[in-house]
Order: sequence, then structure tokens, then C-alpha cells
Amino acid sequence: MSTIKLSPFFIRRFPDPLNKITNDSNYYDVEHVIAICQARDIPDNIPLEPNPRAQNIDRSIYRKVKDSLLAEGDPTFLLKNKGITIIARKAIMSDDKKEIDLILSDMDGIVDGGHTYKIILESKELCPYNQFVKIEIITGLPDFLVEPIAEGLNTAVQVQQMSLSNLEGKFDWIKEELKKQSYFNQIAFKENEEGKFDARDIVALLTLFNIDLYPESGTVHPKAAYTSKSKCLLDFLDEKNNDSFKKLKPILGDILYLYDHIQINSHELYNKKFKGKGGKLAFYRGRQRGSYSFIFLGAEGKYQLYDGALYPIMGAMRFLVEQKNGSQEYSWKLRSFKEVLSFYDSIGGDLINITKNTSDSKGRNPNAIGKDDNHWAYLYQTVAFAYMKKTSK
Repeated sequence: MSTIKLSPFFIRRFPDPLNKITNDSNYYDVEHVIAICQARDIPDNIPLEPNPRAQNIDRSIYRKVKDSLLAEGDPTFLLKNKGITIIARKAIMSDDKKEIDLILSDMDGIVDGGHTYKIILESKELCPYNQFVKIEIITGLPDFLVEPIAEGLNTAVQVQQMSLSNLEGKFDWIKEELKKQSYFNQIAFKENEEGKFDARDIVALLTLFNIDLYPESGTVHPKAAYTSKSKCLLDFLDEKNNDSFKKLKPILGDILYLYDHIQINSHELYNKKFKGKGGKLAFYRGRQRGSYSFIFLGAEGKYQLYDGALYPIMGAMRFLVEQKNGSQEYSWKLRSFKEVLSFYDSIGGDLINITKNTSDSKGRNPNAIGKDDNHWAYLYQTVAFAYMKKTSK
């Protein structure tokens, strides 16, 4: 835990309406604190851990934000800027309401407004005393809500970037590869297009198998595919990475199929090997009525993995990708994708069991699984060991 101290000009606290939803399985104790602070007094040690977007303020829109902040003759920055949102464990207000201590875990920090925060920090020495910024602090959130809230608050900018990239033709090779698939129309490539998935999802899944960015040494893992789809999109759009993503074109359809194959089969693989009830594990969603649709597989299923559990397993399967000598593209180390699926089926129960152990140690929190570096590494090593054992026979 760490403590951040704010000295607000104005402060108010109120409960979230969600707190009224109380039953045997759900109880919420969420509070909001609204603080109006002098911009130049904002502390410089607020973490950006939950924020899914990299902060790049060297763009015209952010230069205008900085100009507004530094305009001493126009003290309306507070009205023009939506401010900063922070997730914290606790917000302890002094009796005179002149100070507030924020207690943060390693998962807490700025969840929205990271660009505003960075602009303020870089402008502190020149920032006029008459410029203020709104800070909203949210406390009492269950851990599993942190990631979707972060994504939700930042979705608008991400979708705008996706739409612009589509206009520039950045996704054309993906469209070309998938256009004949039955699920193609369920992938959105720009704002207001309907689809179960969008281009950011596809890019994140490609990131999991990009062995140029995340090589076979296994020292760095594609955790960003789960924690920051915006970073994945920026990597995808970076000219120096263009070729590495395009190398995945021949196995793109396989990757999407594997995404569904893992979800629809893994609980049974676990049940068969460990005599358990895979669908009841904390990192599975289950339905009493109806079923989940797995469009890449063209199938229905009763259980669905949370991304925090699914993405590290997918990332571990990147060990099976290689670039053969003389080839300009990636391919599977095994002779066919059918063998890849068979290989997964032989170890899928073990990967789910490893995920269960991590889940239990992390308070049965799917979000914490997806952020655990050791978990990503262990799964990857498990796949590597199983492959070497198979091919050494």
C-alpha cells in the first residue's frame, strides 16, 4: 500500500447507487469523492497502473490542453477539462476537509485522465495559481471491476484511433485474410459498426503470438494484450512493427479458432484429468439458461473464460510459432494446425490447473491472474516443456 496526499480547494463525498444492490452473492460499498485542486499542487507520484492507454502528449489536441492550462488570463481550465479519475482502496478526509489521504494498492491509481495528469506535471513550474482541476476518487471497488472500468472510461479515444486507422487502410490485410469467414461481419473496424469483436480485439490476439516483439527466450510476455489494448494498437500502428504483425497473416484464422477452442473445451480437459468441476472455477462465466456463442468456432457453449485467465494461456501457445529459415511469414512448429489443437488438448487440463492455483493465491480474482508476470511465465514454460518432450520422442 502507498499513501498519496491531496490538499483540495473543495471536496465532497457521496455513496454510489450500486451499494443498494445487496444479496447473498453481491455486496458493494463504493464511494465517490470529488475534489477540486489547484493544478500546480497535484502530487507527482500518483501511479498510472490501471490506465489502459499509453500517454503520448505530443499531439495537437494535447498541446491545446497545455495551452489552456497555462493561460493565466483565462482561468477556465477546470470547466474545459473532464479531469482525472483515481481508483483507491480508501480516501481518508481530515476533520477540516482541507486534506485527504488516498490509500492505494499496487493495482490502483489513475484510471482516466492520464494525459491531463502528464500535462500538469510537465507544466507545474509555469502553471498559474488560478487554474484548477477536478479529481474524482472511487473507493470500495471489487478488484474484478477495475479493468472493465478502465477500459470503459477510455473506450471513446481508443475507438476514434481505431476508426482513423481503418480509414488509413491499416487493417486492410486483416480484412483480406478474414473476408471469406462466416464471422467477418461480426468484427467492427470503425466507430458505430456493430460486431461482437472489433479491430482492437483482433490486434490484441495477434500480439499474443508476435514472436518478434515477444521472442522465444520467454523473458518478456505479451501481458499488454490483456492489460492495454490501446498499447497493442499503438504497437500495431508503429511502422517498425508492421512486418512482424503481417507475418501472422497465414495463421490469423487459426489464432481466432484457437481462442474459441480453448474456451469451449478447457473445462472438460480439466475435469477429465483432475476429477474437478472446471465450469465452477472462479475464472469461468457460466449460464443456467442459454449458452455463449463462439463465432470463430461456429459453436455454442455453457461456459466462457474470463480474459484474465484466457489471455495468458493463449500467450503461452506462442511457443508453437516460428519463422522458418527463408520464410517471410510465421508458421506453426507442428506440421499442421490440427496437430496444434491436439497438442493443446493434451496439456489444456494442466494449464487450467495452473490457472486455478494462481487464482486461489490471488483471491480468486480473474483480473489479478491476467496481471501476474509469474503466471504468464509458468504457463509459457509448461507449453515449452511439453513441446520438447513431445518432439524428443
